[in-house]
Amino acid sequence: MAQVDVRQPRPHYLRRLWTELGRMGGEHDAFIKVIIVERVVKSIVLIALAFGLMDAGEDGRLTVWAAYAQDQLNLNVGHNLILQILFKLLLYIGKLSQVDVLAIGAIVYAVLEGTEGVGLAMRRRWAEYLTVIATGILIPYEAFEVVRHPSPFKAGALLLNVAVVGYLAYRKRLFVGV
Repeated sequence: MAQVDVRQPRPHYLRRLWTELGRMGGEHDAFIKVIIVERVVKSIVLIALAFGLMDAGEDGRLTVWAAYAQDQLNLNVGHNLILQILFKLLLYIGKLSQVDVLAIGAIVYAVLEGTEGVGLAMRRRWAEYLTVIATGILIPYEAFEVVRHPSPFKAGALLLNVAVVGYLAYRKRLFVGV
């Protein structure tokens, strides 16, 4: 007697991806807890910095401190033509000062970091993907900055981000079997 193959067809890629993003991650280990705390604290600090920038304006000591923090946290635009064009466009459209644009950028970045931290705390799989992608995109730029203007803070941030991306991508098996 011949056997009939009654396997279900494999779901479409987008359906499998949607299912993968919606599922819960595993239990938190110590490193995930460190990532959660780091993301939430960074989000709070960035929001405080943004409000301080909006309050202080372009006068005073806070501007000098913000420029230093901007350089140390790799938030400065440098000589990147695309970012300079984007800032010119924002300045032209909104008539915003550079301090206001920096404050808005800090708030947007804080929202991203906070979303990563809260999503990881809630054990959401999409937060693991978001953290790996958002952190991984900046690693080449951070490495360039460490080589160009080395500082212990920049080197530590680069090592932490490489560890986060490596750990989540490998240990959580994020990009296997989607």
